[in-house]
Amino acid sequence: MLNFLRKKPLLKHFLYAVLFLFLLFLGLFKFLDHYTEHNRFLKVPNFKNLHINALDSIFKNYELRYEIIDSVFDKNRSKGIVVNQYPSFNTDVKRNRKVFLTINSVKNKIVKFPDIFDITLRQAVTYLKKNGFEIGKLQYKSDIAINKVLECKLNGIAVQVGQELQYGSIIDLIVAKGLSKETVLLPNLVGLSKLEANIILKSNSLNLGLLYYDDEVKDSSNAIIYSQYPKFSDEIEVNLGSSVDLFFRNEIID
Repeated sequence: MLNFLRKKPLLKHFLYAVLFLFLLFLGLFKFLDHYTEHNRFLKVPNFKNLHINALDSIFKNYELRYEIIDSVFDKNRSKGIVVNQYPSFNTDVKRNRKVFLTINSVKNKIVKFPDIFDITLRQAVTYLKKNGFEIGKLQYKSDIAINKVLECKLNGIAVQVGQELQYGSIIDLIVAKGLSKETVLLPNLVGLSKLEANIILKSNSLNLGLLYYDDEVKDSSNAIIYSQYPKFSDEIEVNLGSSVDLFFRNEIID
């Protein structure tokens, strides 16, 4: 055989080349098996409910990597815990595989307070819950309207439309219960400012109605009342919660 190959140098070189290529591919496949860890898998642990502060050490122990790709807000779960993962628990993966996590937000969610004034209580409650608020105490107040939301409060402080509040805040509602059968003498508001009139009206369980300003009025804070509706009389009584319309003009200086 060797004598034959000596007589056929081209054939000899060809066989050497084939043998070299065979050994090269054999070595390459062995390297790829080792590099890709062929048929060697890890089981993905269950990372749910773990706090983000513990993730680094845990993933290092399992020879895995992680990436937080999203956060949600669930007030019923602890802040900063894992709520979802991909790949899921017990999935076979290669070492150093990246696991994608969704966590419960570590910060309180901030939402803007919606406009629920002058709508029915049922509509207001639905709208508040839809925006993430809780309903606190209901306080009923005499007013010409019935079952309408007149005012909203958080910890005793009035809340304004568009005000930023924490998700889940408890909102107390002041609701109109209609006009009371109780009556009160109508006060004389002529000659007073809006601020003075409002104080007197509230002290008598009455409300500001429509406000009319003469064209000459430039600064409403300096305007005075020259007429009111209903008109003042010593004998006129109105129901508690009634509104009084006011007419303003500039203060006349002698």
